[in-house]
Amino acid sequence: MTELKEVFEKAFPFWDSLTEEEQTEMILGTTKNVCKKKTKLHFGGGECAGVQIIEKGRARIFITSPNGGDITLFRLVDGDVSILSAACMLNGMDVELDMEMETDGIVYTIPKKLYKNLYDENGSVKDYTMEMISEKFSDIMWLFNQFVFSNVASRLAGALLEHRALEGSDILPVTHEVLARDAGTAREVVTRLLKQFQDDGMVRLTRGKVEILDAGRLGKV
Repeated sequence: MTELKEVFEKAFPFWDSLTEEEQTEMILGTTKNVCKKKTKLHFGGGECAGVQIIEKGRARIFITSPNGGDITLFRLVDGDVSILSAACMLNGMDVELDMEMETDGIVYTIPKKLYKNLYDENGSVKDYTMEMISEKFSDIMWLFNQFVFSNVASRLAGALLEHRALEGSDILPVTHEVLARDAGTAREVVTRLLKQFQDDGMVRLTRGKVEILDAGRLGKV
């Protein structure tokens, strides 16, 4: 219980506003899952997982098209809260999302019913939830604006810089397929653009890896 309490204290700014009874109910009702890399979860279409916390690991949140392609919306890392997985508890809001673990990880899930009771009864929980959902939708709208108004090269450069930040390194163990999903384009396009980036001296390509040589120039693509 102590371990989970510490997780909640870090994840939720409303934690101290809960009664002792509510805190205990939340701790006892939450499930812990050890997820292997490549584990996939789906939310929406009547399914509602509740609120999830990525205690350890990294997850990719994405949407899937009818033809099987997908576009990365954002990533969650240690300590992040997946609030959109509970958006369907709000009247009139149903978001179809998929989540895939990009590393092994630990995920805590607060069931929809339990969290909704807190949401209905505690103003701090409601304010936090609405703020987080609004923030994520703003992020998604910004992303779609990028898809509509920016070119593919710019989106690919942005994806490379995001992976650089995630890895904390200029050497990225990332495939062309992953970059294509992040940039919302075809793998063949990514391969062509990466070769152009290499010719321009911004990256170096090796099997299964991309080394960033000039992050400053990439940021200006």
